[in-house]
Amino acid sequence: MGSALQRGAGRARGRLPVRAFDLTTERWVPVLDGSGDTVEVGLEELLTRAHELRSIVGHTPPMTAALYRLVLALVHRAFGPPDDEGWDELWSAGALPRGPLTKYLKSTRPRFNLFDPRRPFFQCPALGALTPSTPAKLVPHLAAGNKVTLFDHTTAADRVTMTPAEAARWLVTAQCFDPGGMKTPFLKDKSSQKAPGNTMGVVVVEAGTLKDTLLLNLLPYQPELDRPTGNTPEDRPVWECPEPPGGEPGSRPSRGWTDLLTWPSRRILLTHREDGDRHVVDGVVITPGDRYTGSQVVDECMAAFRQPVGANGKPLRDKPLLPVRLVPLRGVWRHSLELLLVDRREDNRSRLRPRTLHKIPDHVADGQIGADEVYTLRVLGQQLDDKGSVVEAYLEERVPAPVALLRADDGALRALVGTSIALADNAGAALRHMERDYRKDRRAPPSSRLDLDYWPTLTDEFARLLRDLAKAWPRGGESTRATAAWSRHVREVAQRAAERWATGSEVEATDLIPMAKHFERFLTRLASLVRTFDHEVRNYIPREEE
Repeated sequence: MGSALQRGAGRARGRLPVRAFDLTTERWVPVLDGSGDTVEVGLEELLTRAHELRSIVGHTPPMTAALYRLVLALVHRAFGPPDDEGWDELWSAGALPRGPLTKYLKSTRPRFNLFDPRRPFFQCPALGALTPSTPAKLVPHLAAGNKVTLFDHTTAADRVTMTPAEAARWLVTAQCFDPGGMKTPFLKDKSSQKAPGNTMGVVVVEAGTLKDTLLLNLLPYQPELDRPTGNTPEDRPVWECPEPPGGEPGSRPSRGWTDLLTWPSRRILLTHREDGDRHVVDGVVITPGDRYTGSQVVDECMAAFRQPVGANGKPLRDKPLLPVRLVPLRGVWRHSLELLLVDRREDNRSRLRPRTLHKIPDHVADGQIGADEVYTLRVLGQQLDDKGSVVEAYLEERVPAPVALLRADDGALRALVGTSIALADNAGAALRHMERDYRKDRRAPPSSRLDLDYWPTLTDEFARLLRDLAKAWPRGGESTRATAAWSRHVREVAQRAAERWATGSEVEATDLIPMAKHFERFLTRLASLVRTFDHEVRNYIPREEE
């Protein structure tokens, strides 16, 4: 929060002052400008200057994801685009046209007032009858009440205030990423479903400018024609709802894409007051909101989906696909098949890439996007504890997205990428088995740092493999050289991790022989894995390359 949170001198209670904070004009969304500096802009400036800006940069990865989803909902409602022709016009323009945005905001601008007494933005005025808590409740890494965090010592007794801009950012983030668990009830219902962002890694296709990034993440949008798939004519973002929500939580499927992008997972109400010459947010009420009862694999367009696996590692083909999530240490690149490559089967799909990627090959065919472009998939999320009620880590990773791979409809290339990921998985499993078997022999508890020494060192090299395959496939010998470099790197990294484990363990002389035995078994297993990989890739790379 930086200097934004102020421990003030007490909070004046009473009737809320009539004060406007118009999110379309006030500066509150953090972005990188063309010089690489972080500045804050209002929603209107963000869109009219999107061609000059680089990206949205929240204070945490979940905030970045939540802000992107909010802005995309606004772009869809203002610009559409209804079809590929409309998208092409927006892409070819030097800047997003002002006309559609001005027309849209003419009727909706009052709905973006954070402090409107009747319809405060993304809030529930019915909560005014409840006693507010500290606004620190909006921020997962700040302790409030009995929600203790490791790095913060803020308590409910501290008088914490936020600027309106800060409160707006955390309000939007909470609606998308607030953990589940017990909340203050409006009447009796305390139970809250974890907000939708917690179930997935939110995928943003990122380009060189914010304008291009927003357009790459748009789908043809015509609610009256059910576009995108799963949309309905009743689709609308939260600010277009005819009435503010009631205090009691509800359960329903989404009405469509912009409804899901602005899902009201919580009922929230900010309280605010004058503090000298400043206007501050000094309290918040948070109660359970709408529970999502739809099908994520049908409705969600900014996530990849994978086939679930059982305890034995085998795929569960009779189970529904699950969203790809971020996991500490083990990079999301391990799901590159799900993130990048298409599975055209209508039935028995084993994966589904983000639907925001589906139109990129068409834009290449139309001549709007170069076939050699390389974009970035920015995957954002957070990890909750086992109960789903406490944030343990903020997570963000990047995966290169070469357009050549996004366009590829080649079974051999899919198998090659999958086999490369399997090599890393199998080498990692061999490391864990080495340590586990040694500990079992010595009747000692596991105490390994093997995952930390192994997985993080593979991320950059796998990104290089993807870029090299995109350039080479299917011509020349570069594909063979790229996969050979990958297998060498996996072998060297795994062997170094095993050596550090063997030399760094505190063992007595009598333990050296069994440790050496398990180390040698690991080396034999690793060599076998690499030989198998090198043999398999020959079946996938066209023979003329050999």
